Amino acid sequence: MKVLSPTTRHRRRGAPFRSIPFLLAVSLLLLAANAAAATTWYVRADGGSRSQCTGTSDAKYPGSGTQQACAFRHPFEALPPGAAPGSTPLRGGDTLIIKRGSYEIGSGATAASGVCNPSWSADCTLPAIPSGPSASQPTRILGEGWNQGCAAPPELWGSGRIPQVLNLDGSSNVEVGCLDLTDHSVCIDGYLGGSGPDSCNRASPPYGPWAQLGVYAADSAKVTLSDLRIHGFANAGIKAGRLRDWTLQRVKIIANGWAGWDGDLGSNASSNSGQIRFDSVEVAWNGCAETHPGGQVTNCWAQQKGGYGDGLGTALTGGNWVFVDSWFHHNTSDGLDLLYADGTGSITVERSRFESNAGNQAKLTGNSRVVNSVIDSNCAYFEGKFQMQEGDHCRALGNALVVVMRGGSSSTISYNSIIGQGDCLVMGADGTSASRIKLQNNLLVGFPSWPSGGGTQSCLAYWDGAPSGVDFTYANNLVRSVRNDACPSGSICNKDPKVVKLALGAFDAHPQAESPLRGAANGALETVREDHLGQPRPTFGGYDAGAYQYQGEGGGGESLFRSGFERN
Repeated sequence: MKVLSPTTRHRRRGAPFRSIPFLLAVSLLLLAANAAAATTWYVRADGGSRSQCTGTSDAKYPGSGTQQACAFRHPFEALPPGAAPGSTPLRGGDTLIIKRGSYEIGSGATAASGVCNPSWSADCTLPAIPSGPSASQPTRILGEGWNQGCAAPPELWGSGRIPQVLNLDGSSNVEVGCLDLTDHSVCIDGYLGGSGPDSCNRASPPYGPWAQLGVYAADSAKVTLSDLRIHGFANAGIKAGRLRDWTLQRVKIIANGWAGWDGDLGSNASSNSGQIRFDSVEVAWNGCAETHPGGQVTNCWAQQKGGYGDGLGTALTGGNWVFVDSWFHHNTSDGLDLLYADGTGSITVERSRFESNAGNQAKLTGNSRVVNSVIDSNCAYFEGKFQMQEGDHCRALGNALVVVMRGGSSSTISYNSIIGQGDCLVMGADGTSASRIKLQNNLLVGFPSWPSGGGTQSCLAYWDGAPSGVDFTYANNLVRSVRNDACPSGSICNKDPKVVKLALGAFDAHPQAESPLRGAANGALETVREDHLGQPRPTFGGYDAGAYQYQGEGGGGESLFRSGFERN
């Protein structure tokens, strides 16, 4: 049999042969045409309805006429509640700019109609954001100032027990930026079994100014969330699973009644893939409510009273999780709980801070790396506060850092400053004879284990369920005040680290001029060229142990976690 060339086969089907350059040119023209077809829409409080305004001009409604060159009055005009996929004015690849102001997402909104009957107001919410054509042509939902520092983002607030304010169910190639997502109620859904005075009304309409979630996402890929504040929701700030390649930048997830990020979608598979990246993200006070107005934290609760309280928790998940310059604090259970990572990916924590979470500060599974981070396991912070019970304090023994091995996975823990009042500063679990946990160039200081009357100190490290012969590897750590005065060979033992403040809940790990941390690290163990603040390593001829590198008298600056983030 004669084998025809690709060119000959193509011609015998009757199609003219086209060169690769010609086809490439056609493709580029099609891409350009798609980009040109994308529309920028505007929303402003003084805009008009779809019949009054085109929505494509950043101008107020003049007061009369139809199809005027003016903005829409509400996001519902661009994304009408109940609209079928593909039928909304906002299409995939378009941009929606929301001007400053407050916009109710619920049946009380001026633009609400159709499915927005107050008797079933939970249907009165934005439909799923249309997917962009590609990662380079995303659909964008942006608040005014998104490209100028986002100083005063517009507020989208949920009412009438809607399931979420923003819906990314099946939404891919999407950017959302510069928005304040919240509701206007102090209630928590199901608080104290539904009997608490601040439990949300589910019984009868009108349900009130509350919403369950800030963001819901499933089967979603190539999404970026930036400059968002997601706070005060009755259930969780974000509920998301089956994600691929998501990025959060400068996002605050604060004071949501059950959890900050809930990665469990229930009976459906929830596993994620690709890279899930958190860059300059604050996750705090979740498991608490927030007053409105005022934004004060209240009604904190956890598992002993039927609540939850993780800052971030997932169901079984894959993916490569990356946390950089992020802050997990004052959540009523674990701060970062990746216990259910399946080991097919990895977890990286860099230049981050964990403090005063009521359970474990960070819980990682599979191959992991923790570097240049500060961990302050002040896990009994909530003692005597709100609805927190004795069994909620230092939950899961309050170990500061937990690393769980999957198969022969390994963990490297280096250049960190770790203190705590839980059972141990570092806990390993499971694994095989090939598993390894390396602790090197860290500052590790124990405090009396909670409750303080127990008479014992936090232990240095413990590996639960490890095969015979597997142990931690230690090198160049400064170890002080741990149980039984443990101090492995190669460590600096029981010296005062001489940092700015060595105290639970107020740990400032900057080394002072006379600190024994200076020059104590072995830079050859791992190449790390910066410290917790991104300042250079080494300085003054050596590498310092712990999260901070000494920069000289008056150097070092203030921690970004005290200055660059807003404390609630």
